Amino acid sequence: MSLALLKGIPRARLLEILRRSGTPERLLLPVQGEVAPSGLSPAEASLLARDVSGEVDEQLRLGIPAECGITAWTDEQYPALLRHIYYPPLVLFWRGNISCAEQPTIAVVGSRKCSHSGRAVAERLGRGLAAEGFVVVSGLARGIDTAAHRGALAAGGASIAVLGCGVDVCYPAENRRLLAEIVEKGAVVSEFPMGTPPLRQNFPLRNRIVSGLSLGVLVIEAGEASGALVTVTHALSQGREVFVVPGDITLTSTIGSNRLLKEGARPVTEVEDIIEELGPRLDGKLEPIGSCAPMADSVSGKEETLLACLSHAPTHVDLICAQVGFELSEVLSLLVSLELKGYVRQEPGNLFLRVANI
Repeated sequence: MSLALLKGIPRARLLEILRRSGTPERLLLPVQGEVAPSGLSPAEASLLARDVSGEVDEQLRLGIPAECGITAWTDEQYPALLRHIYYPPLVLFWRGNISCAEQPTIAVVGSRKCSHSGRAVAERLGRGLAAEGFVVVSGLARGIDTAAHRGALAAGGASIAVLGCGVDVCYPAENRRLLAEIVEKGAVVSEFPMGTPPLRQNFPLRNRIVSGLSLGVLVIEAGEASGALVTVTHALSQGREVFVVPGDITLTSTIGSNRLLKEGARPVTEVEDIIEELGPRLDGKLEPIGSCAPMADSVSGKEETLLACLSHAPTHVDLICAQVGFELSEVLSLLVSLELKGYVRQEPGNLFLRVANI
């Protein structure tokens, strides 16, 4: 952890030195007054000699209430796929069950400002992938990421969220409940120390971990300058498969993803397309968890009436009231019941939509 908290030496350079020196302890020998590994500049040796024990103690203090684990690149617990990318994180901070990264993994990424249909597709495929035994990896961002996480969890599967901030920070804030569920059923990971805010420059770095943890990357709606394309660039350099859901050619949010198809990415319209491509690499490790998790409870007649007027596009509660002819208070009560049963999801602005099913 001391290396991860050092400032002044780029992390890629630290990794290069660590690979040459063998162990973190050997690299930090200047702290103990011994001879530094060869190849270090005087400035680097001076920075390595800086005492960061106070920062380490602070991370340990923050990690206790957050139930955070810390795994170094040299530890056996470090995810195997991630360990072998060109520039793996020196340290992973995590919450939940980091061992789920050793199961078959697939990343699902795309636009934050996706279409309603794109969101529904992400939730549907996330659900289907998890039902087949994949752990769904994404970045907890709004839009496609959030939908993919939700789909995986709805199937009773696991999901991994890779953050561009500390694992004790929830960004975006509205995903707090989703993050808690991911911690319970999967893992939340970051290379950034606890307390790190979601700075813009952190997210391109985060994207290499999303692809690095995964056997392949599935893109659902990516605009011309989408961060999902950065993830694809990392995926290709890491030897990962790239899959793309063909998008509506009239949408700006699909310009980048449709271009990937022209460049040779594998088109995907169903989960079987991914299994067919990755099958030889799975070595029988894919264990379906059965049919997608059933909805929690049966619905009443009035709840069925509400469901009939909902789609995968958000609908304002006032319009729902007008369509079903019920009082607002009764509609809200019914919607809460449907949300608890897993049929409906609420979005900001008193909007409600039906959860995608397979």
